[in-house]
Amino acid sequence: MKSALKTMTGTITIVQEGRFKMEPEDGQPMLFVLAPSAPVEPQDLPGLQRSQARVTVHYKDADGLIAGIVQDMWLADGTGR
Repeated sequence: MKSALKTMTGTITIVQEGRFKMEPEDGQPMLFVLAPSAPVEPQDLPGLQRSQARVTVHYKDADGLIAGIVQDMWLADGTGR
């Protein structure tokens, strides 16, 4: 059964390769892993962290992982990816 995508907006606080922690505007921080098909590359994440840009991610929960799998990501202000 395919799970529906969820959405979160916040800032990236920790990055390690294709994994990152995101602090939402309200609620609990969450760990994420980039899917191979995500439009963002692992090398893009440190710049997003340094700039404290607000980003929005579409992700799905994965059985056996404590992280969400990011399928899509873009800047929350709508200026691009």
